Amino acid sequence: MSICVRCGVNSTNLDSLAGKTIREVRDEVGDLLGVAANAQPRINGAPVSEDARVPEGASVEFVKVAGEKGAA
Repeated sequence: MSICVRCGVNSTNLDSLAGKTIREVRDEVGDLLGVAANAQPRINGAPVSEDARVPEGASVEFVKVAGEKGAA
């Protein structure tokens, strides 16, 4: 089953990502999708660490936080 990976408007579906860590996914598709080094990873919408493993059929998204209210 393929894994959908998104970063902004860019996305791809790959069969080879299930069981890999977020760090491995970032290394594999980072250049293709333009994933920023500080982009926050999510699996099925939930924030995860770089060591989280991607389950089969999951959706992975790398989110770049544009800003926070009150941030200085």
